[in-house]
Amino acid sequence: MSPSQPVFDYTSSAPWEQVVRAYGSSEELNRAVRELVAEGNTKAEAWEAIWDFEVRRFERDPEFRSAVRRIYETAGVNLLSVTPWTHDDVSERTGQRRDLARWQSRFDAAEWLHKVTSPAQARRVAADGDVGIVLNTQNLGAAIDGSLDRIDTLYNEGVRLFQPTYNYQNLLGTGCNDPSEGGLSTFGRAAVDRVNDLGGVVDVSHCGRQTTLDAIEYSEDPVAATHATCQAVDHHYRGKSDTEIEALAEADGYMGIVSLPWFIAPGADDPDLDVLLSHLEHTASILGPDRIGLGTDFFPADTRFPEELLEYYKRHIIELGFDREAVEAREIAAGLGEFTTYEEWPAVRRAVKEPFPAEQADGILGENFLRFWERAV
Repeated sequence: MSPSQPVFDYTSSAPWEQVVRAYGSSEELNRAVRELVAEGNTKAEAWEAIWDFEVRRFERDPEFRSAVRRIYETAGVNLLSVTPWTHDDVSERTGQRRDLARWQSRFDAAEWLHKVTSPAQARRVAADGDVGIVLNTQNLGAAIDGSLDRIDTLYNEGVRLFQPTYNYQNLLGTGCNDPSEGGLSTFGRAAVDRVNDLGGVVDVSHCGRQTTLDAIEYSEDPVAATHATCQAVDHHYRGKSDTEIEALAEADGYMGIVSLPWFIAPGADDPDLDVLLSHLEHTASILGPDRIGLGTDFFPADTRFPEELLEYYKRHIIELGFDREAVEAREIAAGLGEFTTYEEWPAVRRAVKEPFPAEQADGILGENFLRFWERAV
């Protein structure tokens, strides 16, 4: 990867490798979690504690910051969208503020890590050989709690991608795993208006079918599904139907493909990166190769996810609206073929370059997202 080539990924969080290195090894991380629980902390509190420890070390230890930078350099990814969120037992808005503060601490501590708020800035960061973070919110309805003015607050804090819903229905619309077939609400339309006016991006990745179609039709600006799958390739509620993808195409939108095996290959044993390519190729057949990309959502697929927290995390994501039977039946930290830790992201790059010509592959790896962002704002 040349320093000037943008490589974009939707990742939800910092790589697990970052936390593992903060503790020295997977064994030490698991031991730390066991000790936290033995001291009377809940698994949720242990989760928060390990991230707080990572941030404190990032702030204070130059060698650790250099080690983290090498993770991104090895991965070959220089632009990432992450979700400020936490697992503590508080409202989404309060938890988001806590994790926003963590990210701001990282930005303040490392001159090579930047909060990116515009496509032009993203290009400058990539050209300089640095790493840019595009903040997002995955549940705007919960994050603003009925107040449109809180969209302004999120925008002023640097959030640029706004998902109206997560898995469940909220005041804005219906999520992708909610039994309701409702669409974008009147309040949801007002939220889309506010995001458009501010210059943010409406992201329908977790929205239900009708909410997705309504948002695409209603938004004055092109809409993205930054991390989704194709239901025509393998049906999953986190995927998008051909009808939704066709609507994205008509509205000059964008779609990124996830790499989580239990989303893109539900029920398959040991799927590999060919599955990811199948979703990319199908999306390209509708949207065209210049409006697709990657949103691996590689969290917590990393096989170095702490064993002590796996069962807790499964329970948590069930509470967030993921299907209980599917979550309990699958190993959610299994990776996808050669892609088992974030440092193995080059395997994704190699896979994309096999079926797509060089210029198209470069677009899928990052340029397509930036061009979309430029036309969406």
